[in-house]
Amino acid sequence: MYRIFKYDYMPSQWMTAKETLKHMLGFKLKLILVALLFGLFLVIGTIVTNHYMLKTSLIEYVDQRDQLHLERIKKNLQHVLTQRGEHDLSQMDEVTWKNLVGISSRVDFAETMVPAEVFLFHPFSEFKRFHPDYTEKRLSLMTTERQCIFGNETSNRTLFLPIELNDEKIGYIGYTHREELTESLDIQLEKRQRELITYSVAFLVLITGLLLLPIAHYFIHPVLAVTQGMRALTAGRFDTRLKVNRRDEMGQLLQDFNHLAKSLKKNQQSRNQWIADISHELRTPLTIIRGDIEAMKDGVRPLNQQTLDNLHSEVVHLNRLIDDLYQIALNDVGGLRYQMNRVNVTNLIKNALDNFHGQAETKGLKLYARLPEQDLFLLGDSDRLHQMLANLLANSIAYTDAPGEIHLTLTQNKKVLHLTLEDTAPTVSEEAMQHLFERFYRAEGSRNRRFGGAGIGLALVQQIVQAHQGDVTVSASQLGGLKFTLTLPQEAYAS
Repeated sequence: MYRIFKYDYMPSQWMTAKETLKHMLGFKLKLILVALLFGLFLVIGTIVTNHYMLKTSLIEYVDQRDQLHLERIKKNLQHVLTQRGEHDLSQMDEVTWKNLVGISSRVDFAETMVPAEVFLFHPFSEFKRFHPDYTEKRLSLMTTERQCIFGNETSNRTLFLPIELNDEKIGYIGYTHREELTESLDIQLEKRQRELITYSVAFLVLITGLLLLPIAHYFIHPVLAVTQGMRALTAGRFDTRLKVNRRDEMGQLLQDFNHLAKSLKKNQQSRNQWIADISHELRTPLTIIRGDIEAMKDGVRPLNQQTLDNLHSEVVHLNRLIDDLYQIALNDVGGLRYQMNRVNVTNLIKNALDNFHGQAETKGLKLYARLPEQDLFLLGDSDRLHQMLANLLANSIAYTDAPGEIHLTLTQNKKVLHLTLEDTAPTVSEEAMQHLFERFYRAEGSRNRRFGGAGIGLALVQQIVQAHQGDVTVSASQLGGLKFTLTLPQEAYAS
């Protein structure tokens, strides 16, 4: 049974309701405040930028409108000069210039049947002389040398529009660009546009703030679920599982949490099984030793050479078991060191066969070796490799029925050594083969000491092979038993 936590954040023994509320409000509030703060800077920047761009664009618009008016003034001026037959702008009086500028905003002399002199007949009003409009203030009539005849002096913002008669330039009309809005309608338009932008942005900020609440809730829920789940794992509740109902990165986070919880539970079970197996394996020889000693003390068993040999055998077995456990533990923590040297693998196999020849013969087994004529070498640790071969041979001798055979074959292919060990019946099931390299696993499925092994010899073999950057596999042998295949690179280094 697994605990499936939904995102309800109910109080539990590892997280109280107050702590849960504190976490929810704390992180969610921070996320909302950060988003709102960022949005506030964005809004302020948008308002300032839009107001500036609005003002600039309106001024440019009005300025372009004035330039269209300027073009009509130029055409009317050229029309008047042509009718009068004049070519010198300096002969024009100020009244004609002012009247021409004023009437050009409404009349195009070239498109009306009324003579231009009718519009220019009346003298320039005294009021307009002292109170010209904004356009007239920015206009100047200039000679070809850009000397001012009427109007203001030029500046770096002045636009010069040439006046031509018969393809001859006779002067310029100077126009100074606008720096601000002056017409009341233009100012009102700018004001209304500013208000519209401000209200629109404020409305968007309000909508964004309201939307941030469910969005923050959506993103924070799985984070808080993982936080609550981590507290459960810290309390040792490895059966905790989180409900996964999304397919984004947060969903992947929830899946990773469930995978972590499953791995921790498996590791806990393995650790408990490891402790139980060690206790069992150590208790058995100790029980035998203790029983024999107590029997000798009570006079039930005589103190003779046979009894001492039995005690010595149990002590040797216990010492070998403790040494194997120590080797595995060192390898797990990375404390097992390998002295890599050039090793003659052929001689190493021969020595191992000599050591186990008597033991195999006593059980009724025959050892066969197929070795190359030329010695093969490997960069490795000779002691560890000897231990690897010893464990393989001891395992085959222990689990092969008599009469039987054990075959060792060594070959080389592209600087890779291939070592195979095959034996005769019995064999094991394919399911059992997948567990042969696990610690304390024995194919017969019992924990008795029928064969004297503790089930860690093959685990050491795998560790030694992997330390030499090699690989070891097991499969069914054609001889009726098992076939162990080892591949060892000749230039391997310990990891």
